[in-house]
Amino acid sequence: MSKKVWVIEDESENQVAATKIHQKNISTVHQNSTEQRNPSLAYSLSIIIWGCGQFYNKQWGLGVLLLLFMILFYAFIGIAVVYWEFITISFESVYVNRSETLLILSCFYLLGLVVWHFNAWQAYLRSIKMNQKASQGIKGKLLPVVCSLLMPGWGQLLNGQTKKGFIFGLLLLSSLVAIPFILFTFLLWPTLDASRSRYIIEWIFSISFILSPFLLLMWIMNIFDAAKVSIDPTKKKPLRIRSRYVINRFRYHVQVYGWKNALIALVKRNTLVIALLILGVINFRYVPEKFYMQELQHLGNRMSKKEMTVIPGIIKKLPNNISFGK
Repeated sequence: MSKKVWVIEDESENQVAATKIHQKNISTVHQNSTEQRNPSLAYSLSIIIWGCGQFYNKQWGLGVLLLLFMILFYAFIGIAVVYWEFITISFESVYVNRSETLLILSCFYLLGLVVWHFNAWQAYLRSIKMNQKASQGIKGKLLPVVCSLLMPGWGQLLNGQTKKGFIFGLLLLSSLVAIPFILFTFLLWPTLDASRSRYIIEWIFSISFILSPFLLLMWIMNIFDAAKVSIDPTKKKPLRIRSRYVINRFRYHVQVYGWKNALIALVKRNTLVIALLILGVINFRYVPEKFYMQELQHLGNRMSKKEMTVIPGIIKKLPNNISFGK
């Protein structure tokens, strides 16, 4: 026969165990709360000083590595600018001409820009992962506008718009590649050796030159977007919700104020964009066509004197009877 065993439970032991579990849960919640990070701050720290956002996220090893890379990058730029002649002479001693030297240094410069952006975005995304939720942005209205003026995409991230920030961040990267390349190519072109490398440089210069007005326009749109979103927090919502909100708000204005006043209110909210469009239409409509052709021909002649062929060749292929204003 099996013997029955009576177990007498001690209530005090159960209470002690429950207390330990409760304290463990409290410590876990406290630990999670202390690990909360501000993605906007992490990005801002890393975009200013490489690695600082990683320090903020307690990624000490990666932060030190990126900080050292920043020091080497700025030292590289300084040495390349100050000791350009010495560098070219040294490369020529191993049969690398000036055009090839410029291409090699440009590749290192591009690599540095890519690492700079990786550093800032890694800090931003790491903070979001630590928070286990998307960034809500900051409450300030002026700071996103100022940051977008300095660097496209920065203001969008401060507004909590990750996708827009990434798109305008690519604009910043393109601008920092195109504009310096245009300036240095113009300055160094007479000293570059006529070779296939110089032809490649001219093509990169031509593409950068053609895209530069578009980059400037996108930079202005980036500032306008950051200002518009920081003023109206509802624009931080997903596109589907924002579209529904705009339609409902317009219907409300139509019902209360009528069609005319509703349209006037809509125009006021988009004054800058409409003004730029009107200015562009007036400029193309009333400025004589000969002015554009003369300016293009003047630009082509200046580049031809510098022995450039790509843009002057494109200008020569343009018909003389292009109608800009019709």
